[in-house]
Amino acid sequence: MIQRQVALVSYGSQFLRKELALDDWYRHGIFFGARLQFRDRASKALLADDFTLWLGSLAQGGATRLSLHPATALGVDVPPELARCEHVVVAHFTDRYQLWVVGEERAGWGAGGNDIPNAASYAGDVDCYLCLEEREGELEVPHTDWKKLAAAIASDLDIAVPSGAVPAEPFCAYTREDAPWAKMPLFVASGIDSLAHRVMATLDWEQGKFDNDTHPRNDNSYYQHLNEEDAAAVDHWGERLNSWIGEVLLRAANIGGDAAAKGDNTPLVRVSPPPPPRQSMPTPVLATAADASAAAVPTANGKWTNRLGLALGIVVLSVLIVALAKVIAQFPWLAALFALPWALYMHYKD
Repeated sequence: MIQRQVALVSYGSQFLRKELALDDWYRHGIFFGARLQFRDRASKALLADDFTLWLGSLAQGGATRLSLHPATALGVDVPPELARCEHVVVAHFTDRYQLWVVGEERAGWGAGGNDIPNAASYAGDVDCYLCLEEREGELEVPHTDWKKLAAAIASDLDIAVPSGAVPAEPFCAYTREDAPWAKMPLFVASGIDSLAHRVMATLDWEQGKFDNDTHPRNDNSYYQHLNEEDAAAVDHWGERLNSWIGEVLLRAANIGGDAAAKGDNTPLVRVSPPPPPRQSMPTPVLATAADASAAAVPTANGKWTNRLGLALGIVVLSVLIVALAKVIAQFPWLAALFALPWALYMHYKD
């Protein structure tokens, strides 16, 4: 759903600015197999049964653009019927803006029990948007310095951003429809904002590697042989990766914001909150307090016992070397018997 929202906001803004016609993108593959409905929240009346009709109505009403924001950033109180509301699609007008959130369609008749199969489980997704409220004034859409964002991601995840493993072309997400007419970039970005495509492609590529490495059936993965502490560190890296993917998607949807002229000295502020820092696991206690106290007191003869043992070992090894030297002096061919095992060990030890 988040990818559909990114495409809807990015391409929809281009349409509302009269920079891109609906005929040029409404068959985007990301919308294949899904229905987008738009209802009045109070009456549940169906206002539009397709996003093209919704956009046409917004254009007639004077809407200037769309933007995508985390629900928490706008202070949206999420009621139970809006449980899927993680992000808010904002329709901007000159003097006001509307908040549209995805709700959940609930049937008036309950489930039919085990005797009636649920055919809806095999149908496409339905994103049912509800107009939550309308607010007066203007809502600022943050501008993104993609070079600065790429550097922040590279520093946090310790990877190259963008990666040389991804092609230098617009990022296209996986879709169920692979026809040429349906394959389009997930979002619109050009000029200095075109770096967003390679940043998104890099994170998508890294996520594919991470999912493969941490899959429980991948017995050959290094992840399966990590201890608990190291595995937790890898899992936390994956959480940070997912957080950055969400950050990039939100910023990519809003490319072309009103604050695009801000200077390069503006500090980077996260749009979506990062995951909490990882808590190190406590070191396991292997001995009791009494054992630790006893071990702290050295025995009286421990030091001298170790020294006498070392001296005895040196004497025995010396006698053995002298004896072997006398035997090898009389029978030189025996040297090969001692040298061969040592040579084989040194050759095959790795």
